[in-house]
Amino acid sequence: MGVGSSLKVIGAGVAWRTAGVESAGRNLIQAFGSDDEQDRALAGMSIVKAGERSIGLIEKARSAGRLTPSLVRLLADIGSPKARDLLAEIATESGPLAAAAHESLKLMDQIDGLGA
Repeated sequence: MGVGSSLKVIGAGVAWRTAGVESAGRNLIQAFGSDDEQDRALAGMSIVKAGERSIGLIEKARSAGRLTPSLVRLLADIGSPKARDLLAEIATESGPLAAAAHESLKLMDQIDGLGA
């Protein structure tokens, strides 16, 4: 992959975080699922940094059947009430996505407990 690929992911991250460019969001989802570790990390950071905006992006990936356990886990990093609600919804299902949602909800509960 390399520098060129990483620059594309960084550019997509900026476009997604600052302007909500849908194609950039889709590119981030694609990069987050790639084999390149650096691209995955950059995409994941951008998805999380965009916060609430990325929840809709994750919901679209879910509707399209492209949701992965790793993508579900990013919701815990976003950490908002809306992210928690989506995790709770996914947790009612079965399989690896539900397991990732349960794990993420548990992590969010532990983080919330630290602030108490």
